[in-house]
Amino acid sequence: MPVLFALAFGAAVAWWPYPRGVDRAPPSCTWIEDRGGTPLAAFASSSGDWHLPLSESEMSPHLLDAIVAVEDARFYEHGGVDWRSAIGAMWQDLTTLSLHRGASTITMQLHRLRDPAPRSLAAKVSQAVRACQIERFATKRQILVEYLNRAPFGGNLVGAGAASWRYFGRPCRELSLGQAALLAGLPQGPNRFRPDRFPARARQRRDHVLDRMLACGMITAAERREAANEPTDARWGELPQYLADPAKSADGLLPALTRLAARHPGETIHTTFDAATQRQTAAAARAQLAALAASHISAVAVVVLDTSSGECLASVSCGDESAKAIDLTARPRSSGSTLKPFIYAAAFDAGVCTPQTVLDDSPSSWSGYEPANYDRAFRGPLVAAEALAQSRNVPALALLSKVGVDRAVEVMRAMGLATLSRTPQRYGLPLAIGGAEVTPMELAQAYAALARGAVLTGNSPGRKAGDQSANHAGCSFDPRPSGLGYDGSSSDRVLRWTTCLTTLNCLADPERTAHVCPAAARVAPAWKTSTSSGHRDAWCAAVTPRRTVVVWLGNADGSGADALVGQEVAAPLALQIIAAEDRVIDEGFAPPVGFAVARGDSVAAPMATLAMVSPANGQEIVRDPSLPAEQQRFSLRAKTGGDDAEVWWFVDGQCVAHCKAAEPAWWSPVTGVHRVSVVDAAGRSDAAQVSVRE
Repeated sequence: MPVLFALAFGAAVAWWPYPRGVDRAPPSCTWIEDRGGTPLAAFASSSGDWHLPLSESEMSPHLLDAIVAVEDARFYEHGGVDWRSAIGAMWQDLTTLSLHRGASTITMQLHRLRDPAPRSLAAKVSQAVRACQIERFATKRQILVEYLNRAPFGGNLVGAGAASWRYFGRPCRELSLGQAALLAGLPQGPNRFRPDRFPARARQRRDHVLDRMLACGMITAAERREAANEPTDARWGELPQYLADPAKSADGLLPALTRLAARHPGETIHTTFDAATQRQTAAAARAQLAALAASHISAVAVVVLDTSSGECLASVSCGDESAKAIDLTARPRSSGSTLKPFIYAAAFDAGVCTPQTVLDDSPSSWSGYEPANYDRAFRGPLVAAEALAQSRNVPALALLSKVGVDRAVEVMRAMGLATLSRTPQRYGLPLAIGGAEVTPMELAQAYAALARGAVLTGNSPGRKAGDQSANHAGCSFDPRPSGLGYDGSSSDRVLRWTTCLTTLNCLADPERTAHVCPAAARVAPAWKTSTSSGHRDAWCAAVTPRRTVVVWLGNADGSGADALVGQEVAAPLALQIIAAEDRVIDEGFAPPVGFAVARGDSVAAPMATLAMVSPANGQEIVRDPSLPAEQQRFSLRAKTGGDDAEVWWFVDGQCVAHCKAAEPAWWSPVTGVHRVSVVDAAGRSDAAQVSVRE
């Protein structure tokens, strides 16, 4: 009889196919961490359970030993079935015609967790066969890890990963010996030994596990005593899903996390968010929102990026009841004039104008379209740099008409503004003054790309770079438009680095910054504000070589408010955040290491020298034939050791201006090649050769 049973059992192991699909992992909860591994949020699995699968390295070694000691002491010695225990148990069960002893090994229990069946002798034999089959294809450690990932630990907890956080508020690998022993005692009676409900039973069970570990030589008597003296402090604690309760969440990250969880259910998402930056940014945003409550402004969105990598450090979306369920950082809103820098960049890059080119801010019309400036006034001739910094509408529209809407849209899309999905013809010239919609996240990515010299990173908002595993996915947003394939090389850049540098420096006036936020002036940000039509959106984008911040203020329902003026409500918040984030004193935007820089592009001149700032050596100046000659003025600027020092300006040997070094001089250029020089009272000089064309 035993021989026949052995033959039949062996044949079953060899020829009875293992059921398909039962080894599929149970549904996992969605677990989201910040860049340092701090949990940000957790969302239950599709089955309603909390299941956080772990690798062996993420499990406590104490737990691995404890579960073997209490469940299957000969686990490493048998091949799936402990025949010594099984024969005794089977004899007792047969003689009593009941199931008193189980003698189930960890491998047998694993199959029962994979393919549950009512308790019976036939089921026990089936589990024994399946256990032997499992052991043929998996290592002992793989079996042990899978068992701990499937075992019940009370309530709706599946696996040791979720149980460690629920009962002890820490990852499994950080469990103490006593805590690991307590968890190891739960699978045999997960609800009967639940430590939050029955602490005395749980303590007794834990001590039994410690005794088994001592008997198996896994711990010393001293370690057993120390672990037994640990308090049974387990409780049914909150997982990070407390963020799902808006009343308990004040950091404004919940909408972004909810969106990530919906797009990647059941995954562990390692994000680029920084919990400290998120809290600080949210505190500043909420304080500004509270200060504006009487002005009927109820919603704010803030995005903070690491400029060099494009990684999102903070994503704040908060407001009244109508805004709580919306991720405002991903919601398209009227762009206002936030896109003007990209239009100017396209114009600079195409040689249509330079920052010193005089533009005309006067009443104009295009096929009956007669735009006005925000202040309903016109300032006449002014250089392009000032027109951009002051956000004058007519000069921007004039440049857009010359560059072409097609080229402008191409630049914007390539910089990450994927929301611009319409044909350029649908946007037309209003593109420059709010005729398109963008999201705060996309706008931040675009400004950061501009600061990198039009180099896109391909990083996803919230997703940690280089994280490619299926269980570690993040947001799948890719800012690169289909088919362009920019990889950062100079041949693929949609704009030249010098163009990006020139554009940002037009927006980086320290005096302008200090007037709004003195603390931000020390980091020399380039920044642009905007107010959309009807005062529905107030924007500010601020960027340094280290950080990029975009602020949007408004109302989730799209209603306007008189106080929604970018310069007055969005700029103070954006500059405050960038001043707090950018702790290194920057010297403004400069070309990357190894880039050949013209003399005029240098950041600052030594105190004992004279340096020409404008024009740059080799610069090409473009005259606008549509403007009168007397309006064709070019700004001459220099830096010396003192702003009160006097300087003289010469063009082709003829003196054209005499002024203080801190003051700009003006020259009306004529076509041709010219030598421009500047001389101070001490005899120091600097010179540049420029060309002028129409």
